[in-house]
Amino acid sequence: IGAPLILEWTHQSTGICRNGYMPIYEPKDYEEVISRIQKKVIEKNIKMGECLSESQIKAFEKNCNIQLPQAYRMFLKSVGNGCDCADFHLNRLENLEQRDLSHPFMLEEAWIWENDDRDDDVIREEMKARAFQGEIELIDFGDCDCYNLIVSGKCRGEVWNFSDVGVQPCCERQDFLGWFELWLDYQDKTDYFKDYVYEED
Repeated sequence: IGAPLILEWTHQSTGICRNGYMPIYEPKDYEEVISRIQKKVIEKNIKMGECLSESQIKAFEKNCNIQLPQAYRMFLKSVGNGCDCADFHLNRLENLEQRDLSHPFMLEEAWIWENDDRDDDVIREEMKARAFQGEIELIDFGDCDCYNLIVSGKCRGEVWNFSDVGVQPCCERQDFLGWFELWLDYQDKTDYFKDYVYEED
């Protein structure tokens, strides 16, 4: 599930990849996708947290000055709030840091700051201004490897990988529903980066 160090990447924006990996869904698809996820959660005996009410979600949104992406809101109300599996501990909404999330996540493409030759102070300021805002942590796998949901900015609704060397979208790009369903289908064999293309030396 962990992410590679990416130098160059491509992704498909529509349709189904040849291996069946799913792209970002349209709002008209959400109910069908959630229904499919609900069935898989039951079939696989996945322990989910209790679903949240609209008022509980709105309380978080008010405290954080943001409206959460629609697909994630629907998931919280219809599938569950968090997940407690042996190797997959999806964060519960109430356990997230409540901070102002209205400032947009500014990136649209991967940024590997480990490869950035600029001064460290400049990079740190840019990290704070561009990457570490408008996002919430979904899951922390340890070793500075986590997946965050973008809640404001042009990539709102996407799930990105955050590490100590950089940040990057999944490839192909995933919204929350696609990201979670991939884990349901493949679990510890999930590869969120199979479509990255590496530059040759």
